[in-house]
Amino acid sequence: MAYDLKITGGTVIDGTGTEGCRGDVAVHGGRVVAVGTASDDAMETIDATDRVVCPGFVDIHTHYDAQVLWDRMLTISPWHGVTTVVMGNCGFGIAPTRQEDRALVVGTLENVEGMSAEALEAGLGDWGFSTFPEYLDAVAAQGSAINVAAMLGHTPLRLSVLGPEATERLANPDELGVMRAILTEAMEAGAVGFATSKSPTHVGFEGRPVPSRLADFEEISALVDVLGAVGRGVLQATIGRELA
Repeated sequence: MAYDLKITGGTVIDGTGTEGCRGDVAVHGGRVVAVGTASDDAMETIDATDRVVCPGFVDIHTHYDAQVLWDRMLTISPWHGVTTVVMGNCGFGIAPTRQEDRALVVGTLENVEGMSAEALEAGLGDWGFSTFPEYLDAVAAQGSAINVAAMLGHTPLRLSVLGPEATERLANPDELGVMRAILTEAMEAGAVGFATSKSPTHVGFEGRPVPSRLADFEEISALVDVLGAVGRGVLQATIGRELA
């Protein structure tokens, strides 16, 4: 079999935790087909002598939720060998978001993540989405140079159901039911999990605590239970009071 690409002479790190060793890596049809010894010819050969050949890094904690919509390169992660990013960490994100709550979401990201409100507003434009499935569609339509996975954030979820009161009080049973339905919809659309924060350092718009901090353990537990119901997904939590 002739390879499409063969990388020769590098120190191969195969991602299994074993020590690196000098060898070749061959690719055919978009898949790695040989690691160690690749004896066939290739349409293209790269000499990797004195270099490391390894799988791309997966950055499991990023906040590219907005930037992905105007920067398909996800600058600067690929510069450092990152080939997959996970967004939505700490319960932050930009969907689901009602039109009337967009300024609150921007203000939250400005305060808690130090993002420029002007850049967010310019980059997001008219948004073009409100639900999480619509957001995933917008990300897919924009395209990205690397792999992207998104968790549903507790902060936009609470804002979309409770509005500004999300920073002031617990959710009532009916509101919790709506949040569970939205999370279920998001998971079925392709979200990889659910993220929240109880960190006292997370302060959002108008100096208020981010909405997830107003949730009690029972609310978080009920939302995480959705992951069990759909049979997949991860929970990411920034610890704090009641969640340590």
